Amino acid sequence: MRDFKFHNNFTLNRERLSAMLRCVVQDRTASREAVAAAMGVNPYMVEGFRGWLCKTGLGRFERKTYTIAEFGNAVAHYDPYLEQPGTLWGLHYHLVASQQEERAAVWHSFFNEFATPGKSFTSTEMKAYMERTLAHTANSLGYVPDDCKEFLKCYVRSEALGSLGLLHSSKKDTYEVVGTQPDISIVAYVLFDSWQRRFPTFDTLRLTQLCEEPEMIGRIFVMGRTQVRQTVGMLQSKGLLTFADTQHEPVTRRFHDNPLAFLAHSYQSL
Repeated sequence: MRDFKFHNNFTLNRERLSAMLRCVVQDRTASREAVAAAMGVNPYMVEGFRGWLCKTGLGRFERKTYTIAEFGNAVAHYDPYLEQPGTLWGLHYHLVASQQEERAAVWHSFFNEFATPGKSFTSTEMKAYMERTLAHTANSLGYVPDDCKEFLKCYVRSEALGSLGLLHSSKKDTYEVVGTQPDISIVAYVLFDSWQRRFPTFDTLRLTQLCEEPEMIGRIFVMGRTQVRQTVGMLQSKGLLTFADTQHEPVTRRFHDNPLAFLAHSYQSL
């Protein structure tokens, strides 16, 4: 699936996306018309929401068959209407940190490169940055403006991911990046999932890596160093990792099981 304009200019709407998820969980080979009927939309809109289904990590579509991902199965079981904080953070995480074959390029670039806590920017500044940094990507420039618009809608509108509070629109066409720290179970899910994907053979990373490396918790949650250090302390108190406050700042993971266990815990604790 393409990295740009995967949404076909259809803004993320969790109510419609949840209807698609519930439909394809029941029938992995559901036709476009059947999915459209379940969603209450025209068949053309299914193409756009199929893009959201894939980019948010819920599933994939290939050769007229849907495949529901592990994350998608957990969501379908615990939160089929996409309402709980753990689900919203999971959707955000997968948009920002998906594997290359399912990457949402503007989302990935924004949080892993552009965003810093408290950063203020306009849509024009964001578009200029994306056009400059993504210029090497074939056929990207014509789609970047549309993706920038959809990105901003995604993090401002409540029917999408606006309730996460990662972006604040202070005045017309001006936005501020707001770092946040969700429930520790959600942070643990993201930390150990990204660690497992990006550094599978390393049991020890530096604290700076957790803060600054792409797709790690400092980037996903736009947390500053102090917040990341506090989070590491909380995870250490639960026996999930250890941290030594020395020159090399080693953070060593003790947890090696499926990170989805933390997401399930966040649902069960509600």
